[in-house]
Amino acid sequence: MKNPNPFKQFITPGVRANFEKSNRLGDLWAAVVMEYRRQPDRCSDGGNDKKFFSMIFCEVKLFVVQNEINGLTIMLPEEY
Repeated sequence: MKNPNPFKQFITPGVRANFEKSNRLGDLWAAVVMEYRRQPDRCSDGGNDKKFFSMIFCEVKLFVVQNEINGLTIMLPEEY
């Protein structure tokens, strides 16, 4: 499967609730694109890659996962 498109982002309700009030969703979108670019195409040791990686944004840990329409879904760990 090819790498996901980092510009097709979807967020879970928990992520929306965390960042919508502080008007940080646009900043989150940009941070995900930047973090995606830092990730290797493939990882063979169980670490991060472009299809599944974790990141910290505004002191909140997030998982970013390739979804079924070849985009990225951003979620809180408890939503995984």
